[in-house]
Amino acid sequence: MGAITMIRLKKFQLHNFSLNKPNRFWFISLATIFVFAIAIIEPAYSFLGHPQGDSILYGKVADTRHWAGVTGDNLLKNAKVTINSSPAQTTYTDEKGQFWFNGLRDIPYSVAIDTSDRHYSFSVNVDGTTGSFFDLAAEEHHNLKELDY
Repeated sequence: MGAITMIRLKKFQLHNFSLNKPNRFWFISLATIFVFAIAIIEPAYSFLGHPQGDSILYGKVADTRHWAGVTGDNLLKNAKVTINSSPAQTTYTDEKGQFWFNGLRDIPYSVAIDTSDRHYSFSVNVDGTTGSFFDLAAEEHHNLKELDY
């Protein structure tokens, strides 16, 4: 009776742990883990790596410090405008001081404007089609002792 049990035990061990079975088991296990990993990681990576949205930021850049009272006289043309989207986008204002950024998400952004003499920073909340007026004079940091009262 002990010999029959031993034969069945050996037959079970040889049948379940033959060379073909573990390889097939490990291959199927690794393939399943890979598929689940791609299903979980890929959407997170694409969301973090390439965030794209349907919103637009339209803006005008002006400097009212140099305004002579003529409409449009204070608008800045050819100013470099950069937004901190991912990846960052850069454009230049046109003849009317206008610029556009497409493919943004509805979140707050920082907008940097570079002119020939200075660098300016603004914050803007994008929500759908957003229009903003960026006045460089409003971004100036004044020393209160120098202001006239």
